[in-house]
Amino acid sequence: MKRLVIVLALLCPLGMLTVQAQKNSFFIGGNVGVNSSKFKFTQDLSELYPITNGKFGLNGGFNMGLEIHNFTLMTGIEYVQKGGEYQTANFEDEQGVGFYTASEKWHTLSIPILIGYRKYFGEKFGVTLALGPSINIGISGKMDEETSYFGEEQGDKTNYQVNFGSDINDDYRATQPGFRISPGLIFLLNDKSKLTFNITWDSGTRDAYNPRYKAANEFFEQNKGLQLTRSTLFTVGYEHHFTFNDKY
Repeated sequence: MKRLVIVLALLCPLGMLTVQAQKNSFFIGGNVGVNSSKFKFTQDLSELYPITNGKFGLNGGFNMGLEIHNFTLMTGIEYVQKGGEYQTANFEDEQGVGFYTASEKWHTLSIPILIGYRKYFGEKFGVTLALGPSINIGISGKMDEETSYFGEEQGDKTNYQVNFGSDINDDYRATQPGFRISPGLIFLLNDKSKLTFNITWDSGTRDAYNPRYKAANEFFEQNKGLQLTRSTLFTVGYEHHFTFNDKY
């Protein structure tokens, strides 16, 4: 009897290790969703544009990572529509009392590098939290702007492309760093498939304007400040897991 107890005592930890080992996996997946993004201005620019509104966009992409016990390391590539709307207060110039508004939409690629933790409750449900830096690459964009004056029925509307790069005529940096925080829910469909629901806050950590363009533009000599990006993403995702013990 004592020998049986000793054997069981030795086997139980080994059994636990085996169960834990089965949680270790490599996964690939995809996600789709919607987002709301806006700009945050600082210093003179925040006084010039006191009103900022969010802009609706779409996002989606592919991801891959490791899940070791309850911890994850994940990366991937996502297409994210960003932008925002900003407005001045009423101003007065030689044409009278006016009002200016601008709306921008960007097409970007985002590469997050996230460390996460997952807590499972039973065999079907869990909660997640991931955070880490993101690299955001501008592809293209457009701006629609309008200046209206009191007493005039129609405002002066213009639109043009915005460019990303380091040339003197490129409005924004080609690459903009950010930081993400992403809580969510996870549902286990079976031993290898998981469904995820996440809300992600992605905040730019650096001025979005291209420094060379900014230095050459007289507007920024009179209006100091930074333009930072803020995005809130809602995503639904799917993960397929390959456990380390499986042979393919």
